[in-house]
Amino acid sequence: MSFKKILVALDASPETQMVFEEALELAKKDSASLTIFNCVDFGSKLTFPSEIKEKTQEGEELLKTYQRKAQEQGVIVESSCRVGEPGKAICNLAKSWKADLIVLGRRGFRGFTEVLLGSVSSYVLHNAPCSVLVLQGKAYSE
Repeated sequence: MSFKKILVALDASPETQMVFEEALELAKKDSASLTIFNCVDFGSKLTFPSEIKEKTQEGEELLKTYQRKAQEQGVIVESSCRVGEPGKAICNLAKSWKADLIVLGRRGFRGFTEVLLGSVSSYVLHNAPCSVLVLQGKAYSE
């Protein structure tokens, strides 16, 4: 299977480098374009506009770093940082951009922790408009 438009979801987790490298290799192999995405999620917490701005700037800086790396490898790349629920935001962007693959990581929360925190990867797997590649990070137990 060959992919032409790959959406990679990145955050500040330890798995991010691994997720990016996998998406980059797939993009190079298939001569695909890449969209690097970060979602700033505040959940139900009340936040100040200054905090939203700060977190969005951090997300944009993260994306710039990875965007440069992709450009250095000759991959056509763009980036997007949004505020919202990560799972929904990833699926919405994949649909509007017409991605044919989403690459993201999974932290491996189990049991009650997964129930409390939810799972972005699970949401994306069940709602994505295209193929999904989930890379397992370090597994955590309750």
